[in-house]
Formats: sequence, C-alpha cells, structure tokens
Amino acid sequence: MLWHTSVAKIEVTETCFLRRKKYKVRNKRINPFEELTGISNHCYSMRFQKLITDFGIEESFGLAAQRMQEHHGVEINISSARKITEYHAGRAALIDAGLMPKVKQPSKQMIVEMDGEMVPVVEYTFSADRRKTKTNLWQELRIGTAQNLGEVNWQYACSFQDTNQLGDRMKTVVLRLGYTEQTKVHGPGDGAGWITTQGERIAGKNYTHLIDLFHLCEYFSGAVVAWQENTKEEVSRFKEMSKGGKIRKVVEELKEHQKIFSNHEGIQSCINYIENRPGQFEYKKAIKLGLPIGSGKVESSHRSVMQKRLKKPGTWWLKVNAEKIADLRTLRANGGWDLLWQRNSKMGCIQAAA
Repeated sequence: MLWHTSVAKIEVTETCFLRRKKYKVRNKRINPFEELTGISNHCYSMRFQKLITDFGIEESFGLAAQRMQEHHGVEINISSARKITEYHAGRAALIDAGLMPKVKQPSKQMIVEMDGEMVPVVEYTFSADRRKTKTNLWQELRIGTAQNLGEVNWQYACSFQDTNQLGDRMKTVVLRLGYTEQTKVHGPGDGAGWITTQGERIAGKNYTHLIDLFHLCEYFSGAVVAWQENTKEEVSRFKEMSKGGKIRKVVEELKEHQKIFSNHEGIQSCINYIENRPGQFEYKKAIKLGLPIGSGKVESSHRSVMQKRLKKPGTWWLKVNAEKIADLRTLRANGGWDLLWQRNSKMGCIQAAA
C-alpha cells in the first residue's frame, strides 16, 4: 500500500485476505487497512490535494507541479495535478451556493455590478486524431460583484451558461449580504441590456441602473471628433455637464452639431445611446448619495479573479474545465476556501494518474 502526502510517499506492507466466493460479489479481496483508514493504494492525502489545488488555480498545472517540488519537496506529475484541481473545482459551485450570510442586519444600500468577458476555449470533433478536428473559439464568461455601501469586502458570482444563471447566482449573493425588500440596489455598468434585465430580476423596482460615466465618455469622444481634433477639453466639458445633471443639454448640443455634420456616425451613435436609456444618467444623484458612477470594481475583477488564471498566454480550455476553475476562484474570492476542505465522506479518494 502506497500513498502520497505533503511530506513524502508513505508505503505500508499489509496482509490481504481472499473472501469466499459469494453470489453477485465481485471483489474477492479484503484490505483491512483500506477499510479502516479509507486510504486507497496510490492516492493522495487531503493536505496534499489542498496544496496542489491551491497552486493549480493560480498557475498552470505544469508550474503547480513544479511549485509542489520546490516548496514541499514532493513530486507529482502534471496530469495528476490537473485531475486533482479540476475534481475539487467541480465541487465549488455547490459549496458557494451554501455559504452562510455575511451580515447580521438588513442592508439599506447595496452596489451590484455585472459585466462580461471572453475566455479562450477549444472544442473537439470526435476523431482518431483530435488535433486535426479541434476548433478554437471564445466563450463569454459573465461575472457579477456585490457590496453593501460603506463596507470593504465584495462578494462574487460568475456564469458560463446564460444571463439568467448569473442573475440567479447574484440573487443568492445579495441575500447573503442582507438584501431585503427595502434594500436599494445601485447598479453602475455599461449599456448592455442583459445587465439591466438581471438587475431588475434581482431587486425589482429597487434596482436603478447607472451608465458607467467613463463608458459614456467613449461615446462623447466618438462624437466630438467630428468638429474638433483635440477632443480632450470638449469631452471633459460634456463629462462635467453630465455629472451636474445636464445630460439633456448635452444631447441638445450634439443635435446642433449634427445639423452641420449630418453624416457623422459618431454623433448619431452618441445621441441614440443616450436617448435609448432614459433615467440611466443620474450622476448628480449618485454623487450626492456617495454611490460610484463607474463600474471599476467589476472591471478590475475580470483581471484579479478570472483572467489571472483563465487567460494566461497560450492557454485554451475545454468549456467544462474553464467553468470549474471559474467557480473555484469565485468560491475562494468569497471566503469559502476552507469549506472546501472540511471532512466530508463524499469527497472520495483521488488516485495518481498514470
């Protein structure tokens, strides 16, 4: 009997017995040590699995195996590192859904931000040589963040499936943070329609969407270039007007310029963007309430929570594995890492890959 631990390989010689032949009993061999301890031949200790999973969700599996050798002096092949990491990552979504509430009192004001990013994935067609039939493509991963106003910590959710799944998971997150029917939810973000739809699914009439001011400035820049080469000052002026609650005057000015530059797409695009989103430019009110007017948190979460592992140079994922890693990194960001390693008889034994 041999198994791998974070200290060294441990080998035990045990006496095995043969069971008398019984009807419908396939296993004739009895291993007393395995039955008493739950340790199978060539498996990994729970601490070993925790360490390699820790490395595996931060670095490539090859580098994770190298880190294990450098820091703990034990060897593991790359296939086993991947197998262990993906096994525990597959349990993360269920554990994250069961995290306990983070607050003991109802929330009065909450901030919810949602956005999408593209992750490199690979698909294979059944073939003797899969290298010849693989397809590289980009899959959208949606991520959401939530926080009670005035607090430091954020909670996260993600989804590779569809917008409704992210909305459902974000609903769980806001309830964990103390959301009630009286909680006001502020949602800064870009103009994607699904963000507003899911915000309303989460909080109903208590949700107010605010277009990211810096995202709006990109439209200003595209319009201002029609009549001014140096757009910085004019964009800044429109920005200050918007922050002061004068978005209608901005539209009026744009329409005046449109009379001169009637065929300019940037001006028309900016006007349409504003007029198609009534009530989503209340920057003056948000500033007065101390609420953010940009979606910087979810933008930075793309890099710190997801892209740090999922978008390493040269990395392409099977969608199912990318989803598992995203769920595990979300669980860790939400403070549920230790719950993953609580003693649980259903965790099973992971054996070494050949």
